[in-house]
Amino acid sequence: IRFTDLHRWVTELNGFSDSPERSGEKILEAIQMAWIEETE
Repeated sequence: IRFTDLHRWVTELNGFSDSPERSGEKILEAIQMAWIEETE
């Protein structure tokens, strides 16, 4: 997954109320790792 796609998906979620500029690479990596753990 490209971080640009993940960033867009996260910021388009219903209920996302934070500033899109605050979701940097570190946060996106954490989301990606949690997602991978959920699938295992």
